[in-house]
Amino acid sequence: MSDKKKQDYDVGYGKPPKHSQFKKGQSGNPKGRPKNARGVLASVKRELDSKITVRERGRQVTITKAAAMAKRIVANALQGDPKALFALLKLDPDLYGRLVPEVEAEEQVPGPEAVDFDILRDYFTATEGRDTEDEADGDTVGKENHEDA
Repeated sequence: MSDKKKQDYDVGYGKPPKHSQFKKGQSGNPKGRPKNARGVLASVKRELDSKITVRERGRQVTITKAAAMAKRIVANALQGDPKALFALLKLDPDLYGRLVPEVEAEEQVPGPEAVDFDILRDYFTATEGRDTEDEADGDTVGKENHEDA
């Protein structure tokens, strides 16, 4: 009978012997993470999703802690608190992303483009050729002729 079991199951790569396989319902990591442990970020998210009661416009309202924080940041930013304003801008990446390039564009002075260099090179090569021709003819451009005086 043991010969028949050996023939039904080949032992090899990815196929351990039956006696060393995990039993049904047994974990590969018995001392692993406890079932209720979810990590710090999950705990913070769960805490921000919990509800609190706040007084708004003379009445009590139940909102999440995250919503209360957002209301506080916006209110402080509107009162002129620069830290709250910067925190608000960092929280909204779309708004913050639009403002940063505008500020950087104002700080940078645009330089000349390649087309400008081509125009200047053509201008100076043309004027250098014209100045030598004018001097050869005896005409001076921009200078008064004092021989008549």
